[in-house]
Amino acid sequence: MAFSLRNKLYASFLCIIVLFLVTVIISTTMTRHIVQLTDDILVSQEKLEIIQRLNLFARTANDDGAHYMLAPEHLRGNFKARFEADVIFLEQEIQKLQAITQEEQDNEFLERFMAKWSSYLTGKTAIMELADQGEVQAAQEQYTKDNFDPIAFSLLAYVKKEQAEIKEYQEAIKTNRQTVQLVNYSMAAIVIALSLGIAYVFSRYLVRRIHALKISAQSVAEGNLDVQELHFKGRDELTELSLAFNTMTHSLRSVIHSAGDVSMQVAASSAELQASAEQTGTATEHIAVIMQDMTAGTERQVSFVERNRDLIQQLSENVQMITANGEKALSTVTTTTATAQKGKEDLVNAIEQVRAISSSNDKLAQVIEGLNDQANQIGQAIQIIMQITQQTDLLALNATIEAARAGEQGRGFAVVAGEVRKLAEQSRSSANQIAKLITGIQHVSDSAVTEMQQGTQEVHKGIQLIEVAGQSFEGIMSLIGQVESDIHSVTRSTDEIMSDTHKVVETIGQISEIARENADGTQSVAASTEQQLASMEEISASSAALANLAEELNELIGKFHTSKNRR
Repeated sequence: MAFSLRNKLYASFLCIIVLFLVTVIISTTMTRHIVQLTDDILVSQEKLEIIQRLNLFARTANDDGAHYMLAPEHLRGNFKARFEADVIFLEQEIQKLQAITQEEQDNEFLERFMAKWSSYLTGKTAIMELADQGEVQAAQEQYTKDNFDPIAFSLLAYVKKEQAEIKEYQEAIKTNRQTVQLVNYSMAAIVIALSLGIAYVFSRYLVRRIHALKISAQSVAEGNLDVQELHFKGRDELTELSLAFNTMTHSLRSVIHSAGDVSMQVAASSAELQASAEQTGTATEHIAVIMQDMTAGTERQVSFVERNRDLIQQLSENVQMITANGEKALSTVTTTTATAQKGKEDLVNAIEQVRAISSSNDKLAQVIEGLNDQANQIGQAIQIIMQITQQTDLLALNATIEAARAGEQGRGFAVVAGEVRKLAEQSRSSANQIAKLITGIQHVSDSAVTEMQQGTQEVHKGIQLIEVAGQSFEGIMSLIGQVESDIHSVTRSTDEIMSDTHKVVETIGQISEIARENADGTQSVAASTEQQLASMEEISASSAALANLAEELNELIGKFHTSKNRR
């Protein structure tokens, strides 16, 4: 496996990365140790705070018990409640201290304190019960004998131990911090020194080989192809580059030698090619002039043919318009014929309808006359009813007079006569109203009969006018038939003209296509000759340029120095 520049750089950077990782691992380990020590310090400080609260509230409980002994009867309850609250708080703090105490020695300190505290609490409770029994003086004397200080001092060793551990932890943190700083600074210095060393070695290695390549490349650029071959030790990219440079130099020498020979041949061939191109160009130029004349004549011929075709096409369009107009007129005449026929049928239907209306009017007049007769009969009946009503009224009056003569016996008959008289008056009133209605009906029926008679006369006149219009429709339909026949003749004639003009247009179109093909052919030939002439000119110019390039190539080749050129 070749140890290339890339692999060397990778190996160098890998060493730097390994050193950096070692530094990170050491720093991380020391930092974790510092964090652990910090946590231990916090736990120890929490223990000290709990112990301080234990001492404080134990003394407070002792004071509350003393106040209980000295207080009047009505205040003892408050001090006893405070004493019990202090005891509960102390027990809670003791439980917290037990929860965070892990070492066996600390547990022994805590157990001794709890034993003394339990004994102290039992004694104080018994003394307070003695005071409750009335032995206050004895209880006070006994209470002053028991002091809390021995209990408080039982935790002093525990406190000193925790303080010593905190100091020890702080010293360890300081030492670890200094170690981390030392490791970081040392590793940074080592990494910097290693990086500088690697950079120096690689730069010196690269500069020496690149400088050699630069000198050889400058010699080749100046035209000296007989440079000494490069030989580098190793199997990296610079060694491969030196081998490629040697190969390039050999290839360039071969190319220069071959290019010199080819440039001489190109110079000779370009001179011959230029002479042939000039002769061919002269002949092509004559052919191009002739083809241009032929193209102009063919284009004039195409123009005349297309102009005639346009005229015939315009004539065909005019004839087509005539045909279309004739077809429209024929369609209009056909529609008019159908409309006239329908109008005739509608007139016949109208005559029949008017006759039916006239018959209905006659029947209606008869009905109205009958109604008038019946109204007259009803009027006569009303006259009879009026006479009967008058006679009934007279009879009722006579009955009333007779009832008055009869006195009390005829009073009932007088009431009946009065009712009959009222009915007679109502009948007379109704008869008068009916008579008025009958009179109105008679007037209306008389007017209706008069109007119906006039309407019947008008209907007869309308029938006569419609029959005259029907005769006019017969004449119109006859004229429309003649117009339709004439339009059919015109349409057939225009169809024949259209067929002939289409044939003429097709023939002229074929002639135009042939003429256009001839024109296109002559244009193509003319264009080809022009292109050939341009190609000959380009060939001539290219041959001249090729000769110049051959001379320039010889001059450029002359700048390169090889052993063959020197000979």
